[in-house]
Amino acid sequence: MRRIALPFLTLSDDSVALSEWTIGELGQPRFPLAEILEDWDYEKDLEIGVEVTVDLHQASLDLALDAASLKLAAVLVVGTGAGSLPRVTHYACIKIIDRGNTSVRLEATLAGHTLSSQLHLEIRILLDGPIASGSQLSPRFKGAKLWRTDLRVLLEDGGESRFPIELTSFTDSFQGMPEQNAPWYMQWDPSNFHADFGGNVRLYVNSDNEEIAHRFVDGDRILLQAIVADVMTQMITTALDQENEDDFLVTFEQGSIGQQTRVWIETAFSGQNRQSISAMRRNYPGRFHASILAAAELRGEE
Repeated sequence: MRRIALPFLTLSDDSVALSEWTIGELGQPRFPLAEILEDWDYEKDLEIGVEVTVDLHQASLDLALDAASLKLAAVLVVGTGAGSLPRVTHYACIKIIDRGNTSVRLEATLAGHTLSSQLHLEIRILLDGPIASGSQLSPRFKGAKLWRTDLRVLLEDGGESRFPIELTSFTDSFQGMPEQNAPWYMQWDPSNFHADFGGNVRLYVNSDNEEIAHRFVDGDRILLQAIVADVMTQMITTALDQENEDDFLVTFEQGSIGQQTRVWIETAFSGQNRQSISAMRRNYPGRFHASILAAAELRGEE
């Protein structure tokens, strides 16, 4: 039973029926939603949907409200992010269920670049009316939560400690910009360490550079080590430049940019505190960068 211990009557599971969840790429046929969404990347937008049917007669008995005037709101809530709690949630779709329409389809389009690690899908049934009627135990406020169920879906391998990599023409994407002739370029927001790592960090590799492109596609270990080290260096140095105390990265949740940066710092500078790492960066920059390069190679072997 998914009933909630609230001071008013709620819906029994016998009152609500859900169809099979479906998912698919934007504009493509949908298929049943599994626990893991395979063969997907952050460039792909998704469409999800589920049909919700409420037995209003049973619902009226559950709530001690008149079936003829009972109105419910079916809500689809979508969240994303690693961990037990989604870092980002929004109300994706709301439909009214009443005597004339006991079955509704909840659907939403999800932008791929906003997703990270997991999809958290939740259906809520809320009271829309009548208000201040029924028995003393009947729900009396619009929006009272009467029923819920949720579902979690892993995106590929869960998306932890990874970021999307795209092979692209820098002449097309960054024409006239300083990045145009760079072998690779990382796009991220250094002001938001709370953001999901998988959904807010993107690495572009320059396909105009044929040697780099071929080595990247072939999985050249030295090139990949240099790329990962560059990503690590950008985030570690930005974190060290923060004016906060040593606990700056401690509070960040799993899957965030801050959490991944903390992991990298602990890998590259094991047993050292922030002051000693910052001192190494100032006084021995070669050792500082070599430590990150070595840590990038170790990660590549895992």
